[in-house]
Amino acid sequence: MENQWDELMLFAQLKERPGLYLGRKSLLSLRDHLFGMQHAFQLCLHADPMEYLRGFSAWYRETVIREENGYACWWNHILYTSANCDGAAFDAFFSAFERYLAEERGISLPAAQWDGEKL
Repeated sequence: MENQWDELMLFAQLKERPGLYLGRKSLLSLRDHLFGMQHAFQLCLHADPMEYLRGFSAWYRETVIREENGYACWWNHILYTSANCDGAAFDAFFSAFERYLAEERGISLPAAQWDGEKL
């Protein structure tokens, strides 16, 4: 069976088991993981593999930040509004990300699966 990239499944798996991918529930580790994946895909010449993350970033900047207080990036704003609690910021990211998916894309995260099996 051919492996196919599924960005939404990655987000579902990260939300369900952050320790498996990140070591612990951490927005900063999540950010680094996602940006590392973006870079790796670019090196492999994949065209825009992180479409939902890119869309979320623009949506968050326009809808939530709205150029107030000088925040230029979603992760910095989420961390600040979560009282610099990295674990709470992780949960706040997924709350905002799922809101973006529902409002802008009309979809939700799928149930997390590993090897085709739902957990």
